[in-house]
Amino acid sequence: MNLQFTQLAQEEYKEIIVYLNEKFNIKKAELFERQFKAHLNQLLLFPESFPFLFDTKQRKFMVNAYITVVYDLNKENEIITILPFWFNQNNPDDLLRQLGQVL
Repeated sequence: MNLQFTQLAQEEYKEIIVYLNEKFNIKKAELFERQFKAHLNQLLLFPESFPFLFDTKQRKFMVNAYITVVYDLNKENEIITILPFWFNQNNPDDLLRQLGQVL
């Protein structure tokens, strides 16, 4: 499987790291990075191990209690695309609208 990020996902990842570093400290940012990378490793080994996002074809995993990552799995082309990072306290309908714009 190949892993790719949408432009939006790349930008959001950077924003999360900067936010954690500025609002908390570098250890929080590093913890988030480790948690995220651990999930990516599982995703690459077992791409179907995470649940579907509602009634969509996309799947999701929680990095921590605050952030969920949505991804698309294209088994035919063996590509996993990281879609938006989602702050769990936000309205899920907004996420579905955002996905409609990304896909």
